[in-house]
Amino acid sequence: MTVLERKEREFQQREEAILAAALSLFNRDDWQTVTIDQIAAKAEIGKGTIYKHFESKDQIYAKLVVNFHRNILRELGKIDLSQAPLKVIGETLDVFWRSHGLSPEHKRLVRYCEREDFKRLVGDKLSQELDALDNELNSIIIPVVERGIKEGALIDRPVEHLMLSLHASMVGLVEMDGVECVQTDLTAEQKYQVIKEFALRGISKR
Repeated sequence: MTVLERKEREFQQREEAILAAALSLFNRDDWQTVTIDQIAAKAEIGKGTIYKHFESKDQIYAKLVVNFHRNILRELGKIDLSQAPLKVIGETLDVFWRSHGLSPEHKRLVRYCEREDFKRLVGDKLSQELDALDNELNSIIIPVVERGIKEGALIDRPVEHLMLSLHASMVGLVEMDGVECVQTDLTAEQKYQVIKEFALRGISKR
C-alpha cells in the first residue's frame, strides 16, 4: 500500500467514524440540537477534523441519507426481478419497511433531507447525489410495474399512478408508526402486513 492509499483509507475511516457518531446521537427527539462539538466528542476527534470532511451539519445529514439509500439499493439488488411482478413489488416493500422500521434515526433524516430547501443548502454535489439515488431506486421498480401492466397482473393505469399509491402507502405507514388514529392493538409488523396486503390488492388486476 502506498502512502497516498494509506492516507485515503485513513480519511475514509475517519469519515465513517464521524457518521457513526452522528447517527448514534440522532436517535432522540431533539436530534436537531446535536452540535458539531458533540459529534466530535462522540467520535473522539477534534472539531476541526470534522470540517475537513463536512462543511456543515446539514452535509452530515445528507451523507447519512445517501449511505442509507445505498444500503437499500444493495438490498433491492438481492431481489429476483424475474419473479411475478406482484411478488417483486411485495419484496420491494419489505425492504423499505425493514430499512425504515429498524432505524428511526434514518427515518427522521430522510424526511428532513427530502425538502427542496434543504437540498439547496447542502450544495450541488450532495443534492445531485440524493436525486440520482431516488432515480436509481425508481429505475428498479418502474420496469416491474410496467411489466405487470403488460402481462395483465396489474390494473391498467398510468405507471406513475400505481407508483404514487405504493409510495403513499409506505410513507403513510412509516409516518404513522407510534401514532394511531384508530386503536388496533396490532404490532408494527402486523400493521405493515395489513397495509402491504391492501396496497398490493389495490394495484392487482386479479
